[in-house]
Amino acid sequence: MSLRFLTAGESHGSALTGILDGMPAGVKVTREDFAALLARRRQGYGRGPRQQLETDKVRVTAGLRAGYTTGAPVSLLIENVARNELHDYMQPFAECDAHKSAIAVPLPGHADLAGALKYGLNDCRNIRERASARETVMRTALSVPPRCLLRALGIESVCLLEQLASVAAKIDYQRHPAELASLAAEAGTDFMTPDKNVVANWKAMVDSAAAADKSLGGTAAVIFWNLPAGLGSHNQHDLRLDTRLAALLMSIPAVRGVEVGLGQQQAHGQCPAADPVTFSSEAGWLRTSNYAGGLEGGMTNGEPLILRFHMKPLPANTGLPSVDLQTGQPATPAFYRSDTQALTAAAVVAESVVAIELASQLLEMTGGSTLEQISTRLEDLRARQKRLPR
Repeated sequence: MSLRFLTAGESHGSALTGILDGMPAGVKVTREDFAALLARRRQGYGRGPRQQLETDKVRVTAGLRAGYTTGAPVSLLIENVARNELHDYMQPFAECDAHKSAIAVPLPGHADLAGALKYGLNDCRNIRERASARETVMRTALSVPPRCLLRALGIESVCLLEQLASVAAKIDYQRHPAELASLAAEAGTDFMTPDKNVVANWKAMVDSAAAADKSLGGTAAVIFWNLPAGLGSHNQHDLRLDTRLAALLMSIPAVRGVEVGLGQQQAHGQCPAADPVTFSSEAGWLRTSNYAGGLEGGMTNGEPLILRFHMKPLPANTGLPSVDLQTGQPATPAFYRSDTQALTAAAVVAESVVAIELASQLLEMTGGSTLEQISTRLEDLRARQKRLPR
């Protein structure tokens, strides 16, 4: 058994919908779990005005009863408040003013032109609406039941901002993740970084970029800990956990690169290429460092899982030249409302999609259909993994 999910909906359509299939029965999920996570996605210094418009209230239409998962597919719906701006443009059956709603000038760096060419369009509206990062609010919401499962099994996580544009925070990834999470909480919600000394500088950078109608990219990290060894597989390329996790992170709009652990530093000889192995009868198998980021040979190795990703600046108002699809003449894309920095949101989304995949891997490893079965089997697995093989 494993998890799978689908989302549907447009940025300015009536709603976003999602289905999560494969959740075991007996996992407690509350309204507050949804509300708190989606509020985190809206936070961050430099987010755009839409975050003040949307409430991201989740309606659960199937899969939960009396606050617990039933084992049936979980179905969610989130209505778009901002749809009122374009309510005539996204009607499923009623005729609309196609000329008025058209986006004839594709935005460089966005999905506009590639999508228009793929579907033979001279209007980017349909592409823009679906390619929008607004879709990630549903992926974040769908991660709530898997997150609750992981939490019930003692698996914790944190997401951190490491660098904004050219200015990097000081983060020691060899520290225990709980310490990094505590430091990030102390630094506040503006940037979710464990280095509070960089916050003022980052704020000034965001203010400067906002004044120029520009956006900032950067690097963020997701860390999960208390995972068992052996999630994933070395047997086939598509079963390797790093393959799956990299694909999920790259599916987030504007993400252009992914690292496991300190992969780039390892490649450049700036840190050890492997982590020494130790064993004790009390603690079991351990490593004295974690430069590999908890993944070896396509599988978790029991150390904290560290994933880092790089996000480019959003392309909305770069002022780059383009061409009108309807006339073939040079043109400049219209102003497009955007975040000055969306790295905080992307970090929460990244944590969410990784949580879904890790929960799926745990279900495959334990084979349980209820939380009680999974918990018992995982406890037994953890105990066996602390012993020398017989």
